[in-house]
Amino acid sequence: MSVIQLPDELQRVIERQVAEGRAANPAAFLEEAVRRLVDETLSEENELLQAAEAGSADIAAGRYVMVTAAEDEKRVHDGMMARLRARLSAGN
Repeated sequence: MSVIQLPDELQRVIERQVAEGRAANPAAFLEEAVRRLVDETLSEENELLQAAEAGSADIAAGRYVMVTAAEDEKRVHDGMMARLRARLSAGN
């Protein structure tokens, strides 16, 4: 394992977490922090992949709107805002 130099501020955070019993030692704290970061990153990547797949499925099924002029953009924007206002007023 290689040695990693951290800024003093981060070292103090880790030392405080160990002193408060939230980690057995600095290595355990860093191991847990890296695991959480990896889990969060994978979760975000999965969400993006699912959104892309859903978008591709919508396009393949013809569920999209062509925006070719300013009027089209305004109509799409106004429709989105109306749906958002309805959701917010419904408490969703």
